[in-house]
Amino acid sequence: MDYLTNTGHSVMCVLKEGLVEVRGGGLSGTYLPLQIKFHWGDTDLQPGSEHTVDGHRYPMEMHIVSVKKELSMDEVLGHPEGLAVFGFFINVTEDWASSSAWENFTSYFSNLTETDSVVELHHNMSINDLLAGVDLTRFYRYLGSLTTPTCDEAVVWTVFQEPIRISRELMVKFPKNINLTNIYRPTQPLNQRVVSASPAVTPTPASLHSDWCYDDKCSFSPSLWSQIPDSHCGGDNQSPVNIVEDQVMVDRMLQDFIFDHFDDQRAIKHLVNTGHSVKCVLHDDLVSLSGGGLGYKYTTLQFHFHWGTTDQQTLGSEHTLNSKRFPMVVGTSPTTIRGMHVVSQRSDLTLEEAKQTFNGFAVLGFFLEGREEAVPSPGTPNSHKISNDNSDAWMKLTSYLSAVSNISTTVEVTHNISLDDLLGDVDRKTFYRYNGSLTTPPCNEAVVWTIFKHPVKVDKDLMKRFPTYAGFTNVFRPQQPLRSRTIYTKAAAPNLRPPATPLLLLLLLAWPGTLLG
Repeated sequence: MDYLTNTGHSVMCVLKEGLVEVRGGGLSGTYLPLQIKFHWGDTDLQPGSEHTVDGHRYPMEMHIVSVKKELSMDEVLGHPEGLAVFGFFINVTEDWASSSAWENFTSYFSNLTETDSVVELHHNMSINDLLAGVDLTRFYRYLGSLTTPTCDEAVVWTVFQEPIRISRELMVKFPKNINLTNIYRPTQPLNQRVVSASPAVTPTPASLHSDWCYDDKCSFSPSLWSQIPDSHCGGDNQSPVNIVEDQVMVDRMLQDFIFDHFDDQRAIKHLVNTGHSVKCVLHDDLVSLSGGGLGYKYTTLQFHFHWGTTDQQTLGSEHTLNSKRFPMVVGTSPTTIRGMHVVSQRSDLTLEEAKQTFNGFAVLGFFLEGREEAVPSPGTPNSHKISNDNSDAWMKLTSYLSAVSNISTTVEVTHNISLDDLLGDVDRKTFYRYNGSLTTPPCNEAVVWTIFKHPVKVDKDLMKRFPTYAGFTNVFRPQQPLRSRTIYTKAAAPNLRPPATPLLLLLLLAWPGTLLG
C-alpha cells in the first residue's frame, strides 16, 4: 500500500504498482490490483454497501480494482473483462475486536478531511491483513460495470459472501473523518445477466429457497412455500401441528432424555440474525442428546426462536395445544408466549443424509411463557436471581440482540450461558412425540418432534426484545394438518391445560445448516 487520498467521492488507497497479482477463481487471466475504494452510509451506520444479498444491504463495501495484465491501459475499458473488481462487504460487530491492520489503516483518516488530501502510509500492512478471517473460496460472479461515471461495462465482478468485520468505532471514522455520507450507487437491473456462485458458497435462507417469508410481502408466502423449487412444504407430514389431548397415545418406549453437556456454560458460540429468526449457534461436537425413545445419539448445533409481536397479547408459538395458541393471561397480567426449538442432527449421518432420513433431526420444542416481573439492570443487587430461576441467563442472552439488529449480522457470545441455564427447572419428563418436518423451507420431512408440555418461564420484558431488536414480527408457520399421524406421550396424558399466557417458542437446533431460519 502506497498512500490514501480523499477523492471527494470516497477514500481511496493507491497500491504500489506491480507488487500484487490475482489469478484463478475462474478469471480469464492475471489481474494487477491498482487501488482500494470504499462505499458507506452515514455516521449512524445506516447501510451503505453497493451490492445487496437477498435484498440486504451491509453497512459498507470495499472494492479492490484491478486491471488485466495483458491489456494496455487504453484497451482496458474497451474489453468486457478488462477490469476485475473484488467486492467485500464490511459489517460491524460490537463484540468482535478489530484487527490491528484496520486500526492502523483508519488512523490516517484524521488527515483526510479535505477533498484531494493525501497521506502516505507508514505502517506495514498487506491486503490479506485487511481480509483476515474472510473465507475467500465463497464468492459470487457476474459481468458488470464500474459503479461511478463513466460506468464502463468492462468489469468482471467478484463479490465475496463472507463480510469483513470491524468495530463500530472504526467504521464510523469513514463518514465522520472523510466528511462524506451515503456514497453508494443504487442497485441496477440485472436484465438477462446471470450471477453465479462458487461451490463453497453457503446458501442463506433467502437464496436457498428463493424469496420466502412469513407474510405476503415476498415472492413466496407460507401458502406458496410448496411452489419453491426443490421444496417439500406440500408433503403429507408437515409441521407444526395441533396437539389434541384426547387423541394422544401412550408409548412406554419414550423414556427420559439424556442431555449431554446441556450444562456447559461455554456451549453457545454466537448469535445471528437470519432474516427469519434469531439463531444461536453452538460450538461443534459439544452438546448432544439421546434417550427419550430416539434410538440414536443426536448432536445439538443450534437453537432459534419463533415469536409474534411486541404486543402483550401476541401469539407466537408454532405448535398449538387443543387448538390454542395461548392467548391467555397469568393472573390478571397479560404476558407473551413464544417458542424455542432445540434441533439436533443424527450423529451417524452427514447433513445431506439427515435431510433425506425420516429421523435425521430431533427437534425439542419448548413454549416460553411470559412472566410479569421487572428486569433489573446488570450489576444491580437484584440482577442475580434466586436459585432455580433463569432470569440471569435470559438477561445475558438477550443483551446481545441489539448487536444483531441488521439481517446477517453476527455477535460472539462471551457470557457464561448454558442450555440448562436457559431452560431452568422446567419439567423435561412430560412431552409429546410425532414425526414431522422442518417448519421453514424446504420443509424436509426428516424431523422427530418432541414438544414439552410445561413452558419455560421468562420475564416478559426480555421476551419482547426479540421482535424489538430483530426488526420483524409474526415469525411462525401456520398449523399443518396432522393427517394420519399419531402423537404419542410417555405416560397417560392428564387433562392438558394450555399454558396460561401467550408464548414465545424457543427453538434449540442441533445442526450446522441454515435451513431452519
